[in-house]
Amino acid sequence: MPLRWSDVIYGPVYSRRLGRSLGINLLPRPRKTCSFDCVYCEHGLTDILTLARGSVIQPSGEGFPDAVYVLEAVEAGLTKYSSLDHLTFSGNGEPTLHPHFTAIVEGVRALRNRLHPSLRLAVFSNSTTVMRPEILEALALVDAPILKLDAGDEDTWRAINRPPPGIALERVLEGLSLVPNLVLQCLFLDGAVQNVRGRPYQAWLEAVGRVRPKAVQIYSLDRPTPEHGLQEVPLEELTRIAREVFERTAIPAQAY
Repeated sequence: MPLRWSDVIYGPVYSRRLGRSLGINLLPRPRKTCSFDCVYCEHGLTDILTLARGSVIQPSGEGFPDAVYVLEAVEAGLTKYSSLDHLTFSGNGEPTLHPHFTAIVEGVRALRNRLHPSLRLAVFSNSTTVMRPEILEALALVDAPILKLDAGDEDTWRAINRPPPGIALERVLEGLSLVPNLVLQCLFLDGAVQNVRGRPYQAWLEAVGRVRPKAVQIYSLDRPTPEHGLQEVPLEELTRIAREVFERTAIPAQAY
C-alpha cells in the first residue's frame, strides 16, 4: 500500500504540555515498532520489539518512511497549518529507531527555521537510544526533548517497560545525563506492577536527582491498557510526588 501524507503527519492535536502540536510519525504502519513493550501503552502490545535501526520503506509499503518523503510531508503540513506551538516527533513506537533520524531532525529544523521560526521542536522518546552519539546529536537540535523514565531500578524498569535483551537501565541513565534541556516524562501506576511506593519509588527519585533534567512531567493512566490489573494513580498523589521531587532535588516537576 503506497505511503500517504497522513501516515507521516497527524493533527494538529492540543495538549496541556505542548499546546497545539503537529505530529510527525516516523514509524512503519500499521505495525508497532518499538524498543519497549510497556504494560500500559495506548498503542497496545509491540509487534516488533527491537533496538535495531530499521530499513526505509519498501515497494510493498512496509518499513520506515523515506527521509525525503518525510520532509515533503512536513513542509506540506507547515504550509497548511500556521497556528502551531510545537512540531513533535512521536507516533506509534520509538521515533529514534528510524535509520535516518538525525538527518530528518536536521531537515525538519531547517524547514522550521525557514517557514515557521517561532515554532518549537519536540520529541517524545523512550530513552533507549540516548547512549548513541548520533541520537544525542539530534536531541541537541530539539527545543523540547521529552524522554521517558518510569523507573530507577532494573527490576521495575523491566517489569513496566519490558525492553528487549541487550540494554541496561544504567546505560540509559548515563545517556540521559548528557541530553541538554532534558525533560523527563514519568508515568506512575499501581496494581499488578507499581512504581509509586517503596523501593521502586525511592529508586526513581534517586535516578531523577542523578540525571538532573530541566523539568519533570508526571502523569498516570488515562486510557485502556494492554495488560490487566493496572490502576491509575490519583492526581493528588501525583501532585505529592511532584512536590517531593522539587523538595529532594530542586528540579521543577508538574503533575498532569
